[in-house]
Amino acid sequence: MRLRPIGFSSGALAKSDYRRGIELQQSNEDITAIELSALREPELKPLLSAISQLTLDHFQYVSFHAPSRFAEFDETELVSLLNSIPGSWPIIVHPDLIRDPELWAILGGRLCLENMDMRKRIGRTVGEMQLIFWQMPEAGFCLDLGHARQIDPTMSIAIEMIRIFGGRLRQLHVSEVGTFGEHRSRIGFLAQEAFRKVARYLPSDVPLILESLVAEHEIDAELGVVRDLFAA
Repeated sequence: MRLRPIGFSSGALAKSDYRRGIELQQSNEDITAIELSALREPELKPLLSAISQLTLDHFQYVSFHAPSRFAEFDETELVSLLNSIPGSWPIIVHPDLIRDPELWAILGGRLCLENMDMRKRIGRTVGEMQLIFWQMPEAGFCLDLGHARQIDPTMSIAIEMIRIFGGRLRQLHVSEVGTFGEHRSRIGFLAQEAFRKVARYLPSDVPLILESLVAEHEIDAELGVVRDLFAA
């Protein structure tokens, strides 16, 4: 059985303590992917400054999650900071962060846009994502299954997104998302059944990034659940 790269967002395991988020994963032989998270704006500069000192050789796949909103930086400065990230890392960005698409063009194919949950006004449906990709033709795609399930519990939207945007697909976000967009600690049975509907439509090598808010002793169990759901 071929195994997809799999791992956690550092922020899911340790919030802003990215070193702890890495440490909890780098000694686990079953983890081969990681997303470094700067989801909150104050986390961005410290994490960027530390990148050259981080030991990430354990991971086959590394991505970087940009802040979900910005106030301290203007858009030009934010894009410039993100452009300093290693060129092989996809940069996960929420579409509503982008106000001037031309500024973001410098990131080219490293820019990886994520579909949104019902709290946002864009990026929730196939049509909304099509409009965004028309503005950002080089961008990749991060399919967030928890967001997609919140919008459409049948998972038809997620499957259609894979069909239409599959050539752009760089990674999956996997977690159960609550009514208010919050990531939950474990993926429950109903969410598992919904995600299972999507699994057969996915490329066999797409990395899985878990955003479940698990404690250290729950890491292996949650990995096992997701590994079984998406076994290639």
